[in-house]
Amino acid sequence: MKRKLMAAGLWAIAAIAASVPAFALAQTAPADPDQPGLTRAQVMADLIGAEREGLVPTTDGDYPPSDRTVARNRELYAIAHGERSSMVGATSREAQ
Repeated sequence: MKRKLMAAGLWAIAAIAASVPAFALAQTAPADPDQPGLTRAQVMADLIGAEREGLVPTTDGDYPPSDRTVARNRELYAIAHGERSSMVGATSREAQ
């Protein structure tokens, strides 16, 4: 009888422990109901805008990104997306 009671207790503890992380991660409402969070599309648009401006990607050692890094990232974005280069007249050495 004692074994059955102990086994039932262990199962109950395991069930409670397994359900706690699920409740901890659930978000039912934004922190401020007057300002709902951004949609996925808005976040993607912000990220693309930041890439276009040369703000990402950057390394941890160059945060916030230097003017040189921003210029380099803008040039790389323009090349990757077929946009007109923002560094008109720059030599290839300056662009790197």
